[in-house]
Amino acid sequence: MLNAGTPRPEVQSPGEPWMEAMLVELERRRQTGDPAAVAEGCMRLAEAYVAHGSLRRALAMYVEALKTFEERDDRPARLLCLKNMAGLCYREGAWNRALDLYQQALALLTDPEARAEIALTHSQIGSVYQGQGDWEQALAAYRTGLTIREELGDTRGMALLYNNLGAVLARQERWEHACDAWNKCLALHERTGDLAGQAITLGNLGSVSQRQGHWADALLWYERSLAVYRKDSDPLGQATIWNNVGFVHKQLGQLDQALAAYQEGLTLLQEIGDTLRATVAMYNMAVVHEGQRNYREALRLLGQVIDLDRRIGHPDLRRDMETFRRVRQKLDAERDAKQVQGERA
Repeated sequence: MLNAGTPRPEVQSPGEPWMEAMLVELERRRQTGDPAAVAEGCMRLAEAYVAHGSLRRALAMYVEALKTFEERDDRPARLLCLKNMAGLCYREGAWNRALDLYQQALALLTDPEARAEIALTHSQIGSVYQGQGDWEQALAAYRTGLTIREELGDTRGMALLYNNLGAVLARQERWEHACDAWNKCLALHERTGDLAGQAITLGNLGSVSQRQGHWADALLWYERSLAVYRKDSDPLGQATIWNNVGFVHKQLGQLDQALAAYQEGLTLLQEIGDTLRATVAMYNMAVVHEGQRNYREALRLLGQVIDLDRRIGHPDLRRDMETFRRVRQKLDAERDAKQVQGERA
């Protein structure tokens, strides 16, 4: 919480003319001595910084605005500012500060008509605990939010919270409880006709079976998820599931089916221009080809992956180059073995 003696933060402009103009306007408002106008200018500039990706500058603007809102006891403005600041801290991984800001916001929500916002804030607090890896606190916050959503009859909000509960329970490897939460989530999405929610949840249920090694069940869930993603015309969602299908077939030793699944995903990713995820699909295909001793094809794919890594600055470049060297060594060893065999013949 800020106090009246908090100095005004110094914020530098990233240099864009439109940002410079907003800073000039903010300074003009400061000189007029109108706190409300200054706070409004700070909020506008903070939103601009967020849109620009300058999160720390945005936070500094919110801090200045919050000081004025506290002095004027403007509760709605304080609430908005605190929630915005907490969201930025969450994005930056500043978990403790995010929790403190969300708790301050929660303390302002005393109006009985604000139950939906209270539920949302508990959910946001749960997300912060989840980010910290504090699973029990996350579950408690999500359950508090879920109780309120149930009282309000908010089907969509209930589905989202069951999804969050399932995610945390899966991280704890409490598979039965995770499946129960996700099945409830699925039923709610089906009731509202939310295709995206259905597809995601079916994929989540497949991931539980996959992580338990229940390969046949995982494939059944993934087939259902793919069907809904197709109905919803979501190529990225389909590509994600095809990657999972490829992994399952690889684990089963069904390498041709794994390659076919990875290729389906790769084609979709190339169609939408998602280069980053395309490198993952090609890498997975290369590893399968390595397992089939198709070393030349594996090297061809890895070469493309490395080229893309360099172009986009991918963090996996070193790993991919090491894989390339490993496969190249296998190819060389196989060639040398054939040469020796030929000489003996």
